[in-house]
Amino acid sequence: MDAYKGYLVEEIGMTNNDADLFLSGFETVQYKKGDYLQVTGDKCNVVRIILQGCARGFVIVNGKEVTTNFYFEHDHCYDYINYLKQQKGNLTIQALDNIEAIELSMEALDFLQSEVIGFHRMSHQMFKMNMIQSESQRLNFIIKTPKERYLTLLKNNKQVISRVPQHQIASFIGISAEHLSRIRKEIRNAE
Repeated sequence: MDAYKGYLVEEIGMTNNDADLFLSGFETVQYKKGDYLQVTGDKCNVVRIILQGCARGFVIVNGKEVTTNFYFEHDHCYDYINYLKQQKGNLTIQALDNIEAIELSMEALDFLQSEVIGFHRMSHQMFKMNMIQSESQRLNFIIKTPKERYLTLLKNNKQVISRVPQHQIASFIGISAEHLSRIRKEIRNAE
């Protein structure tokens, strides 16, 4: 949790005291590879941050899993829209490796919003990061080719190639595993 505290102080601009108070509301939880952190139909009532490990988010479309996101160290790993609206969601999140995470309940969040000076700045920063990520992902599907989406994913997150199965990467960029294999071969041949 010390590394995440450093992130809050250095990247978000919280004071050490505010970061300590903020983190005091979290509980450390462990998930094993294959565990579900959240399932379709759940009402999201926690903020979850991955300290170690990775997970993927997916929805079911016409009986098929479609990957919506990957979550790695320091990522906020929960259904953000479901959390804000406090209604049942469509997103399932599954651990791809063993995960150590911290979770904050809605009640603890309400307390922090009233007590921690730097919390509003952090909330605003989180909201901006989520909006930028969502909008970038949406635009990528509209304006980029599958090859460009794959190259963008690798550029923005180099660890995805070694930590995520290829068929889930293909699903995330909206193509079949076979099409991804052809793209990867084309990239290797061009090098």
